[in-house]
Amino acid sequence: MSTRKLIIASLICGLLILAAGSLKLFQTSSDSGESPNLFKLGTTVEMAGVRVTVGTVQVTADKTYVNVTMNGSVGDSPIAGWSMLANGEITTPLASTACPSAPREVTCVLEFVVAVGTPTIVFVRDGDKTQWLGS
Repeated sequence: MSTRKLIIASLICGLLILAAGSLKLFQTSSDSGESPNLFKLGTTVEMAGVRVTVGTVQVTADKTYVNVTMNGSVGDSPIAGWSMLANGEITTPLASTACPSAPREVTCVLEFVVAVGTPTIVFVRDGDKTQWLGS
């Protein structure tokens, strides 16, 4: 293959890479997805008709305990929608978690696996996501 053909092929490849990069830049600049807010413990957040507060996070040698309060239309299972980001994984409350259902206000302690480092507590309901940074 001649040098001239190699130079033309490399120019064409460069233009294709430039076009693909420009297209990707345009796509990411028009993303309207909002990142969820990260709140301190004790902050009350209203989402989907429920006021939610993460009071305390306590990490022991056996489990991570998260004290939560929910006011409003809690639904059938107060545990639904809760998760914890820790140890590089997202985990749901352990099966041993007992959280009584109540029509208007629920306060209970969620049990998770032991968190190494600072856990992030996540609550998702009706497409809304809220996060609290544990201590």
